[in-house]
Amino acid sequence: MDDSWKEEVSTPALVIDYNLMQKNIETMLNFTKENKVNLRPHTKTHKCPIVAKKHLEIAKQLNVENKGICVARIGEAEIFAQNGFDDILIANEVVESNQIKRLIELNKKSSVKVCVDSEKNIFDLNGVASKENVKLEVVMEVDVGLGRNGVQPGKPGLNLANFIKKQSNITLIGLQGYEGHLTAVADPELRKKKAEECMNKIITTRDLLNNNGFNINYLTAGNTVTYKYSAKVDGITELQTGTYIFNDEHYYRVSPEFEIAVTVLGTITNIRGNRVYTVDVGLKAVTNDNGIPTFKNYPKSKIRVMTEEHSIIRAAPKDEFELGQKIELYPTHICTTTNLYDFFTVVKDGEVIGKWDILARGKNY
Repeated sequence: MDDSWKEEVSTPALVIDYNLMQKNIETMLNFTKENKVNLRPHTKTHKCPIVAKKHLEIAKQLNVENKGICVARIGEAEIFAQNGFDDILIANEVVESNQIKRLIELNKKSSVKVCVDSEKNIFDLNGVASKENVKLEVVMEVDVGLGRNGVQPGKPGLNLANFIKKQSNITLIGLQGYEGHLTAVADPELRKKKAEECMNKIITTRDLLNNNGFNINYLTAGNTVTYKYSAKVDGITELQTGTYIFNDEHYYRVSPEFEIAVTVLGTITNIRGNRVYTVDVGLKAVTNDNGIPTFKNYPKSKIRVMTEEHSIIRAAPKDEFELGQKIELYPTHICTTTNLYDFFTVVKDGEVIGKWDILARGKNY
């Protein structure tokens, strides 16, 4: 692809390769269609309503049903609701009192479901919902092994479900499990085995509830490195994956079927000599929580030091950079990197086609 577009872009910049993004979306949509599960994309990866709408357009072109979206926070839910999305799942608990009020207010205009895992939170949600005469749908999160959120599977889940049933303005509609701890499992057979074990914890909890008077059929789970295992477990009805749309260097190692569709564009600002260079991409432009970023087209050159505004590169013997040269970096964690930017620069077929605002950037409250 012609790289002349780079001269139009000030750096550091977060760049979407539109064609690769479309390919990733099509790959996931075709998988969910083949396996007869709904895809509820997790927008925490891109935080951009335009990207979410493009996803829906591609689903329509492929004749694939794509119901709803996931968000991580109430602030993200507000942004996407304001931009026309009406089936939103907050895939976390909303506990803080001001956020509960905002959640209930949002449900007066949009359908915004939320996860729950404790009696106190359910009691608080119901109190505000009752006061405002709002009916709130909730999804009970089951801890399938991550150990972060969720009620324990089995009897504790049944006890919590019975507590929900007693509330006047809250309805339990399904169960959620998140097998995020399996992203570090490199061996695919072991990851498959553990993913199936995680899904079975949701299934057995559902069966226990249904044997005790409930009618739960909605089970949502999955991530970009376990989706192909979780979706094949009988009873799982929905995937809520997110990273696949862009992928990153970290996930690409285990999910190479999704291309890395977003890069950070930087400029060589100094030649230090002895194959040492400075690029204007530091920790304010790309995160390193999943490892040090790598270079597109220069896989053997390495970042040695990252500071706020710059990174120091040790170039491979065959790599040589020029002052002012623009180079692309692969983020190792795209979700946290996206949250550093106000907009994406979008490139298609070698041309810049637009800037897409990341409207939910920073909406972590």
